[in-house]
This record gives sequence, structure tokens and C-alpha cells, in this order.
Amino acid sequence: MTTKSAEEIYTKEVRRLPLKERLRLAALILDGVVNLSNRADIDEQTLWSEEDLRDLSVASLWYATQANDKE
Repeated sequence: MTTKSAEEIYTKEVRRLPLKERLRLAALILDGVVNLSNRADIDEQTLWSEEDLRDLSVASLWYATQANDKE
């Protein structure tokens, strides 16, 4: 099995999804990242802060809105 890059997955799969589903996927990914902070074997310095996650969410939603307007 060949491992796909994030760019390839986005281009071939995610980009085709309706905006609502892309936003749902983004939320699932971010929830997964947040849940990683509960693991003891992860170096806390490599985790994103709540502010980082909020900034990413805002930027992602803005990008999705702009991309949807172009479609």
C-alpha cells in the first residue's frame, strides 16, 4: 500500500467534497489534534496552544469560504 501525501489526499479527495463536508472534516482533524494533548508520551512543546487552534480554525474557515466563492 502506497502512502499518500496530505496534498494528494486533498487534491484527489477533499477538494471534491461540498463545503459543509470539508468543514466537518477540518473539525474532525482539529478535534483529533486536541485529543492528542491527553497522551502522556507527547512532548507538550510540540503541541499547538488553544490560541493556535483557534487561529487555524479561523484561517481554514476563511480559506474554505474564499475557495467556495470561486467555485
